[in-house]
Amino acid sequence: MKLSGIQRGWFFGALCCVFLAALAAVLADALLAQWNPGVDLSGLGVGPALSERAQAVLSDTSGTVSATCVLPTESPAALPTGRLLRALAQASRSVAGATLEVAYVDPRVEVAAAAQLMAQGAEGPGVLLRRSGRDVFVPERALLDDEGVYDPAEAEGALVAALARLSRADGVTVGWLTGHGEPRFDGTDPQTGFSGLRRTLENEGFRIRELALDAASPDASIPEDLGTLVIMGPRYPVTAPERALLSDWLDRGGRLFLALPASGDAGLGPLLERWGIHAGTQPRRPVRRTEGGAGLTDELSAEHPVTRELVTHAQLTFVAPRALVTESVPHGIAVTPLVKMRVRSLPDAGVRTNETVSVMIAAERGGTAGSDLAFRPGRVVVAGGTAFAENRYVLNHASANRDLLSNVFRWLTGLSGSGARGGAGVLRVGQDERAWRADFLTVALGVPLVLCAGLWLLSRRRP
Repeated sequence: MKLSGIQRGWFFGALCCVFLAALAAVLADALLAQWNPGVDLSGLGVGPALSERAQAVLSDTSGTVSATCVLPTESPAALPTGRLLRALAQASRSVAGATLEVAYVDPRVEVAAAAQLMAQGAEGPGVLLRRSGRDVFVPERALLDDEGVYDPAEAEGALVAALARLSRADGVTVGWLTGHGEPRFDGTDPQTGFSGLRRTLENEGFRIRELALDAASPDASIPEDLGTLVIMGPRYPVTAPERALLSDWLDRGGRLFLALPASGDAGLGPLLERWGIHAGTQPRRPVRRTEGGAGLTDELSAEHPVTRELVTHAQLTFVAPRALVTESVPHGIAVTPLVKMRVRSLPDAGVRTNETVSVMIAAERGGTAGSDLAFRPGRVVVAGGTAFAENRYVLNHASANRDLLSNVFRWLTGLSGSGARGGAGVLRVGQDERAWRADFLTVALGVPLVLCAGLWLLSRRRP
């Protein structure tokens, strides 16, 4: 087969174009695998699409709820919050639950009305919800992200949580253990802070307060009004007297959320062993990795209340988690692996192998006796790391880590239902690194080869 000069020029020019397209696809593949982008479409369209959780809360809330939007017109939350309240009011008319009545007050113009609302419970700009003599105020900051921009997911989550709080009594206190090098719950660092976790708990109606265990005192005890205790990655060991105090509290129906530090067990190994849980010694590298080395989880429990609403749609991320193992579970304790993921281990022989391990486990003592209303079973949730609860993942709408944490604390404190928002209108585009590479290498190699074959067939001369 011979090609004329013009045909050769066209052929090699086409090959150069195909090569450049393939190079651009490979570069795009590398960038997308590194950035793992997500696209938020919640602000598009005529009106906001309500999540399944919002519709469920409206169905479970009875009576008439008045919602007064107290926001100045120049507030970035004023217009979209109004649309969201109208969508909630319209949805309330289509379910057999609460009836939402919406009103608007501009505090800059209607000074007298704003002052009256301040006396009724409004603490500034925001939304005041009232039902049967109870008030719940949602401040303007709860409708915005950390940069002061209106956040549709945050706004819906805050308003729906407030509606749920109107139908139940508040007063659940969450203790945050201190004195062992634990991070603060109000840290606002956009990467490593825990203010997103604090906001999640406050939106659910919980109160957070620091707790220092004074085990040396003869009258040392954990306050009776404490619903749940959080131990978040302690750097220094919990002493034996403190451990005994915690163990006795759990035996009497206490609820504990423990996120293990990067290494060691901070003296809590014996306590976990009483619940049939053992922590691995070293963090593991996730197989399916995304931005910043975070790994995508592979399996969620479809039966447990913490994860069953997240099985079909949620994308959860953990960073170098510790493996959790259930061995020699004592009689009367039910242990459930909540979250599993594939990780890489490096055995002594130097052979890299992949294994699926549990990175979050729930345990309950005496759960079968729940029919006795006077009985409060002890509950424990253990996570193989703390990074999954940091702001970089809790405040990231393409991750369902916030929904997972909300469900964890709802289960620990005995609240029914799920705190999962089901996406809140967010399109989750983020794939793991392997998926990006498979998709784009197909485009970079498969399509160019097909084009080259087509060019060769078109340019071929028949004798």
